[in-house]
Amino acid sequence: MNMIANVENVICSVETMSRHPELYHYTSPMAFEGIIGSQTLWCSHYREMLDTDEVRLMRDLLPPAVAPRMDEIVARLNRKARRLWDASGRGAKTARDLVNALYGATFDGQADYSSFDPFLFSFSTHADDTAFDREHGIRSQWDGYAGPDGYCLVFDIAEVARMLEREGKARYWAWLALEPVRYADRPVEDIFPELVCASADTLQRFINGVRTPEMAVPEFLTGTTLLKGAAYKSEREVRIVAIPGTAKTATYAAKEYPDEFDATLPLPDIKIRPDKRRYVALFEGLGLQMPVKRVIVGPGAGQEERAERARSMLGEVPITLSQCL
Repeated sequence: MNMIANVENVICSVETMSRHPELYHYTSPMAFEGIIGSQTLWCSHYREMLDTDEVRLMRDLLPPAVAPRMDEIVARLNRKARRLWDASGRGAKTARDLVNALYGATFDGQADYSSFDPFLFSFSTHADDTAFDREHGIRSQWDGYAGPDGYCLVFDIAEVARMLEREGKARYWAWLALEPVRYADRPVEDIFPELVCASADTLQRFINGVRTPEMAVPEFLTGTTLLKGAAYKSEREVRIVAIPGTAKTATYAAKEYPDEFDATLPLPDIKIRPDKRRYVALFEGLGLQMPVKRVIVGPGAGQEERAERARSMLGEVPITLSQCL
């Protein structure tokens, strides 16, 4: 559990661990050896992912969902208040202003305590797929992320969550989460009802006399970092979201919440790949072992040789050969 601006950060829900006991990570031979050799997971910066809408998709989808609820709140007020509301642009403008303020205070870097930069690591889940898919993997993921000569690492989600808790105690992270991605194939109020309700409630609390109401920050961070376009639904993604703390956020948190923030934690190290892409390495220097339950060898040629290579690196971890066509 971390704290960001006095907000509790639950890394992985009990429901998620129960529903998705295994996580699948399809990867190339080079990346496979990197994970096993370093016992770390490299999370990529959201602006450098293939999906250019990462984190930004909610900016356009959230205001239309919140606006009608804000209009309903004001409709219960007196005539003068309703006239002022109409003159101000009603819920459409207020909801848009709220969402822009949330982005400004987080990812756009307009707050005094600097911007938030999410880094992401992706798994697939086959919890709702067939037993064959869980045993051999699925073709779209082999083709898209590992290639026929790649590997699929199968992780124990409960152990990954426990390792993330250790990571959260070792360094200052503004946010850590391990949860399923939601796909924008239905209204956002159905996908993230808590975010829509909390955003509209900001207006209600202001009307009730709270001059600086909380702005649904935890719901906003969850919704923005876990929403993807419907075109990606076949990926069945469960992801790690890691937002490093910064010196500015640490100073702010230590000042505002001295009894709840550990100012002695070191900051995560943001690294640069040879191709200039940014990443953070989770679990580095913690002496932890990746909770790999088994490895599936991709369905391409030379499976036995690739399986032997995996055995030489993993010892007793079960190795299976994918029969995916």
